[in-house]
Amino acid sequence: MKLNGAAGTLGSSALTKIILKFYFCSFLSLTSFVSAASFDLDPLTVVSTRLDKEIAYAPKNVTIISSEQIERSPAKTIPELLSLEAGILSRSTFGNSAVRSTIDIRGFGASSTQNTLILLDGRRLNDVDLSSVNYTSIPINNIERIEVVRGSGGVLYGDGAVGGVINIITKRASPGKKTVLAKAAFGSFATSEFKGGLSTATEKYGINIAANYIDSNGYRSNNDLRQKNIQADLRRDHVGGEIFVKTGASDQDLDLPGNRTVDPTIGLDELGRDRRGTNTPDDYANEKIEFITAGIKQKFNNGIDAIFDVGFRHKNQNTFLEQAGFPNSLDTDLDVWSFTPRMKLEPELFSTSHNLTVGADIYYYNYNSDTAPTFATINTPVHKVGMDQESYAIYANDLVGITDAFYFEFGIRLQHINVSAKDQFDATAPGGAFDSGAGVFSKDDTEEMYNLGLRYLFNDVLSVYGNVGRSVRFGAIDEIYQFNALFLREFSVIDPQTSKHLDVGLNYDAEKISGSVSAYYMDLKDEIHFNPATFTNLNLDPTERKGIELTVKFTPLVNFSINGNYAYIESTFDEGPFAGNEVPLVPKHTASLYANWDINHYFSLATSWRYVGKKRFDNDQTNDFGQEIPNYDIWDLKLTGSYQAWSSSFSINNILDEKAFDFGVRSTGVAGRYNGQPLPERSFTISIGYNFN
Repeated sequence: MKLNGAAGTLGSSALTKIILKFYFCSFLSLTSFVSAASFDLDPLTVVSTRLDKEIAYAPKNVTIISSEQIERSPAKTIPELLSLEAGILSRSTFGNSAVRSTIDIRGFGASSTQNTLILLDGRRLNDVDLSSVNYTSIPINNIERIEVVRGSGGVLYGDGAVGGVINIITKRASPGKKTVLAKAAFGSFATSEFKGGLSTATEKYGINIAANYIDSNGYRSNNDLRQKNIQADLRRDHVGGEIFVKTGASDQDLDLPGNRTVDPTIGLDELGRDRRGTNTPDDYANEKIEFITAGIKQKFNNGIDAIFDVGFRHKNQNTFLEQAGFPNSLDTDLDVWSFTPRMKLEPELFSTSHNLTVGADIYYYNYNSDTAPTFATINTPVHKVGMDQESYAIYANDLVGITDAFYFEFGIRLQHINVSAKDQFDATAPGGAFDSGAGVFSKDDTEEMYNLGLRYLFNDVLSVYGNVGRSVRFGAIDEIYQFNALFLREFSVIDPQTSKHLDVGLNYDAEKISGSVSAYYMDLKDEIHFNPATFTNLNLDPTERKGIELTVKFTPLVNFSINGNYAYIESTFDEGPFAGNEVPLVPKHTASLYANWDINHYFSLATSWRYVGKKRFDNDQTNDFGQEIPNYDIWDLKLTGSYQAWSSSFSINNILDEKAFDFGVRSTGVAGRYNGQPLPERSFTISIGYNFN
């Protein structure tokens, strides 16, 4: 369903009528609850999540990673930590501390950044361009937990949640507790990291501050990283609620080592003979981010929890790339304004319990990017590309307890976006003589998302669930703004990508052993994809994803546990010229094992093993390259100790010194030629910390 014209004319499909009726009834119920509300209540404890508080009953495949798991894990970065979970892939293209790695849920390959939605305290980190999320801008020591929702995330979180949603929730101060921490770490590749934290709260006021600094030469040549972060959470409690402010800043300087090339026709093997080298000694990508979110939370005595918050985030990126003798410098600014009011209600209707979430998401993006051959000429750019995007959505999601053992979930979202873009082209600027401009562009789209699900509890430990849903992804500015078949710049019309999914699963949760097995099928229409044959972004013929995700946790002893995960992913083109072929960069098999042993009161030992199967090179949609990115496995180990106020750790990553790479691109012009991005070999890290309480 689309809007036609500037004002738009809404279609009259049956589903649209159902959506509007449901929202009308939801808001009528909400109005009646609010009218009877009073404010004499206990303090509110709502956090930055939209998952139902009775998450055990929701018909979803959800994983929660706690701060304790994060602290103990040998994984040094958020992407490494997430890649230990079933069905989650991580790809490193920039190296050094997994900076701006790509997270992929359920096999989207090169387009995974726009198909996996990443949130920080409930706010979107995916931007309207194709830039990856900067995970190192989030102090890992300030994470309270990470929520992973596979599939069915579109209703609560919006467009882009096709494969799933990852919500990173930061810490907040606890009343009556005071913590002052300092930690230093030193490791391979001349890496040093310093972390600090302050958390204190009274009955009414609370403040939590976390900061870190990373200085590393990196595994590769020309891969230096300088990263500074700070985040703060300020709160003031009142009767039945609180006023809060979250703010932070990040400053990153990163050198880019570029590709390692293999070309058997001329005997070139940079990946094997000089994997740490570089052919791009001047490339870099620097980034600055500032953000603030402020709002109020209120709980009413009739069971309504309300949150009204606004946010602002500014990002500036300066990038220089030397591409096949054609230098390119970019200076990009992005401002994001957001308003996301929502309410949770728990009414009892017709002998059924309800956990109803009703809300709206309003986002405004202002994007400006200047392009020039060098940064010295960026003040006289060849192109000044500007884009404004407005996104409006309303949604409702209800988890209904029909009986103590039977739960039904129904959710719907209606989302509208408006995009206006222009390219101010200056042929007289340095480097502009043989270029062209794209002119102006405007487009409106409206799409609906929904999910329906059931969960049945056989007893206290065994349950089964199933859900169906529809998700949407809209085209990014970097996909709309491109070269056409005549190599002239233009703004292309890219239709929204839609996906219908089916998930079924079984959960078992006993004292010593727990686990789950789930299967899914996704049918995608108009998938947005880059075609290496035409060098253009376009809507594909239908594609599909299907797979199995298996998790097991065994706790034979109070002080020892072991987790195992396995995923089978089949990602294929369903119709069109690539019908039956595999989507590049998606391995069919991934697996992981994680074990933790609390040796005694002072020491604990954790180890993890991760396997990634072979996969097609990027640009190999035809599946005829004759080579694949090899499978690899990584084994890590971490020993943690504590004594009174002191803490320390020693870790070894990639113990077996595997020489692997997880991202590669085939050449479409030279047979057998490809580029790869090598992963680091064996590395060591030692840390020491002190609690000043």
